[in-house]
Amino acid sequence: MALHIVHFIGPINHHSASSIRNNCLQALQNGATEIELHMSSEGGNMTAGFALYFFLKSLPVPLTTHNIGSVESVAVVIFLAGQKRYACPGTRFLIHPLHWGFGSLVAADHSRVSEWRDCLDFDAERYASIFLEATTAAGCPTDIRSNLTGNARIFDADGAVKAGIVHRAVQAQLPAAGSTCHWWN
Repeated sequence: MALHIVHFIGPINHHSASSIRNNCLQALQNGATEIELHMSSEGGNMTAGFALYFFLKSLPVPLTTHNIGSVESVAVVIFLAGQKRYACPGTRFLIHPLHWGFGSLVAADHSRVSEWRDCLDFDAERYASIFLEATTAAGCPTDIRSNLTGNARIFDADGAVKAGIVHRAVQAQLPAAGSTCHWWN
């Protein structure tokens, strides 16, 4: 078995999502039979986050995700791509209302504002469905729709176990030097 561990700490954006994707593709090219993603992220860009989630779900090898700090916002969606999911004791997960930034945009017409609202609603439903599917598969269906449009919700590691976000709260362990390969961005 060739375990490859991808280490990621930082915001989710198109660059970081591409870096994680590239690390996983390099791991596969180097014979990975299993990939672990050790991550801590404050979240970020929804488009990049969903794209990375669907990429990770497409991997032809088992993926384990491990929260090593905080996993927040769209990073929770990415985290849920793991078939096995763990959190270090003392870590947290944050689910909060989705929002978009508009960069340097200073004007918009009615139809553009409607489009943005529809996209936010679509992303909130997509997020909630992924969350519900993952927690149901873990035997603890948890509906977080109200947290995506109203009050934020924080799960500590033990709460994440009860909610089905993780299978177990356990300290991440790096294997002794040997056949494990490490990737980072």
